Amino acid sequence: MIIRLISLIIALSLPLASCGYSLVGRGSSLPSNLQSVSIPMFENKTGEPNLDTVVTRIVKEQFIKDGRLKVESESAADTILKGTIVSYTLKPLAYDEQNNVTEYMVRLTVSVVHSWRNTGQILQKQVINTNWRYLVDPAITVAESLRLDATEKAAVNAAESIVSLVIEAF
Repeated sequence: MIIRLISLIIALSLPLASCGYSLVGRGSSLPSNLQSVSIPMFENKTGEPNLDTVVTRIVKEQFIKDGRLKVESESAADTILKGTIVSYTLKPLAYDEQNNVTEYMVRLTVSVVHSWRNTGQILQKQVINTNWRYLVDPAITVAESLRLDATEKAAVNAAESIVSLVIEAF
């Protein structure tokens, strides 16, 4: 009986114990006049098709996920974040006994410029490099799917760095 009562008290107090806690690092030191950002399609200077679409989509998703700056159209935003995909490379990392590649690394280099929309004054300018490793599958369609997935993951890493650069620069 006493054990049941103690268990009940503990079970009821656990939700109360978590009240008042919040995630660290979610605050913002952004100036009050900076509330939104426009993210036009990134320029793709690589030979990889559709990489501009993928990277731009993921960067927008990361800003929306972060929530501290609203993603707006260029005419409505306080600032503009322009990006250029400078390079995209696949580097073989490991081989099997028949000299077939078994692991690759995707390397993505993105240059970004964050500026005030009205004045054009540059707030940040940075080049971001990111890598993502993946294992190769002998089936061509599976290998291509793994490459595309690794490319998206490298883009997510780059986007997270871009969000941190923009938000934490103030």
